[in-house]
Amino acid sequence: MKKNTGKRLVLYLFGGQKGRMSAVLASILLSTLAALAAPFVLAKAIDHIFMGIQEAAVHGTRFHVNVQTVGSYVGCLMILYLINFILKYVEQYIMSSVSETAGLQMRNDLSRKLGRVPLGFYDATEKGEVLSRTTNDIEKVVEVLREGAGQLITALLTVAGAVIMMLLISPLLTVVSLAVAGAAAILTSWITTRSRNNFSKYQASLGHMNANIEESFTGQLVIKAFGHEKTAIGDFDRINSELCEDSHRAQVSTYIVAPVVRFISSFGYIFIAVMSGLYIIQGKLSIGTVQAFVQYFDRSSEPIIECAHIMNVMQSAVASSERFFEIMDMEEEIPDKAGQEKTENIKGDIDFNHVRFGYQEDSILMQDVNLHLKAGDKVAIVGPTGAGKTTLVNLLMRFYETNGGSITLDGINIKDLNRSELRKQFGMVLQDTWLFGGTIRDNIAYSVLDADKEEIIAAAKAARVDHFIRTMPEGYDTILEEEGSNLSQGQRQLLTIARVILANPPLLILDEATSSVDTLTELEIQKAMDHLMKGRTSFIIAHRLSTIRDADCILVMNQGTIIEQGTHEELLLKKGFYQQLYNSQFADQCG
Repeated sequence: MKKNTGKRLVLYLFGGQKGRMSAVLASILLSTLAALAAPFVLAKAIDHIFMGIQEAAVHGTRFHVNVQTVGSYVGCLMILYLINFILKYVEQYIMSSVSETAGLQMRNDLSRKLGRVPLGFYDATEKGEVLSRTTNDIEKVVEVLREGAGQLITALLTVAGAVIMMLLISPLLTVVSLAVAGAAAILTSWITTRSRNNFSKYQASLGHMNANIEESFTGQLVIKAFGHEKTAIGDFDRINSELCEDSHRAQVSTYIVAPVVRFISSFGYIFIAVMSGLYIIQGKLSIGTVQAFVQYFDRSSEPIIECAHIMNVMQSAVASSERFFEIMDMEEEIPDKAGQEKTENIKGDIDFNHVRFGYQEDSILMQDVNLHLKAGDKVAIVGPTGAGKTTLVNLLMRFYETNGGSITLDGINIKDLNRSELRKQFGMVLQDTWLFGGTIRDNIAYSVLDADKEEIIAAAKAARVDHFIRTMPEGYDTILEEEGSNLSQGQRQLLTIARVILANPPLLILDEATSSVDTLTELEIQKAMDHLMKGRTSFIIAHRLSTIRDADCILVMNQGTIIEQGTHEELLLKKGFYQQLYNSQFADQCG
């Protein structure tokens, strides 16, 4: 991918902006022509003045210059400079729009892509790394595009135009100049080629540092609780040092080009000065023509420095775009089929038929899961950590795709259902709460955006959360900080439960939903949940087995497989794994 990243990036960014890019190219071309014409006009003015000086010297007369002629040259120069200024402004104005539109497109496309990648991507990728790719990397591309693309085109056109003008003045001097410029260009290309790896390492290090900062910030309480402040600081210092070193290498490879090119170009200036002096004495060139040639040589060598700098900076954009395209090229969730089954009047019959699943193709977690649940069943899923409890309900909601077998809802294969419609049938309360910056009212109504005030309050009361909301400064209009950090963990959990109660779905999934609340509050929530679960198929993932004794069916899982199932009494009579789990908790409670 790396070899084609630059070409792919250009097509991606400019493919839909051909009209504006054509206007930019026209502006650059015309402004370059105006800039190249200026030395020629200036040469004519200088030659006119020196001719007057020579005539006065030869004839012994008073020096006289045709003011009208010189004035026309000066007026022409001013017009050329004004045209160049206007066209440069137009170029920068349009290019700024092009670059910001490209950034908008990249952010939109990446946002949509992140909504289509499998959940496994988020399991395997650090939050800070994703944040770095969506902000720093895209902004780097936009910055280089805004500041470098136009300059690069201008530099290339200037070099081409300057070489043509130099050839018209003196082919021999031009050959020497091209030899010097060629040496500078070869050296520049050599440095630029080797700088990409430095920029790739820099962008990767930047992503690692962002991930470390995000991780340390969110885990600050745990870090302090275990006294690992020095370790956390040491990890950051190490990553920061790596970032500094990688940044240093990248910047050195960028700024070393200008001194090298200018050093090589100085030999060209020496040769041109000597040869031009001889040509003036021989009458082959005029002073004005020589100054024009020097300006053209300068305009052919300086753009090489600009090109080198821009190309080096573009390496950082290419490195950033590689990280962008890595996500854009990721395999997406299997698209929903056309003509999907309808999800009207869902009852809640669930069947797992010979289901196989593994997070990796070569590591199957669930070998052969078979399960039949009737509508309205209260199903508890228990087992040790890592047994596959959460995986089971994730498969049910198509957060992951099965490797084999089928899962049906009311006899319909869930793969034949639209994902969004399928997930609307479930209300899900997780152990890890998620609240956004906004009012308490908005957070509860997240499941039903058009819910009225009475419905929101009723859901809050059912979740036993209404009382504490009314004690807040603005009640239901109290603004929550990001992730609800101004609430306790238990209060955040209660709000997420109220959100699900408001949705009133036909199926419920409670993944350790009451693990963060006190025992008294848990009993109150359990009463509300019992009322809510009547007539609904409910899945309860629990570690405290005392809370699921009244379940219609208890699934006992271990190592990804359902090893036992039945009611609480039936499983105790079997004297199997469930009895061991139950007795171990009872013994712990008695001890």
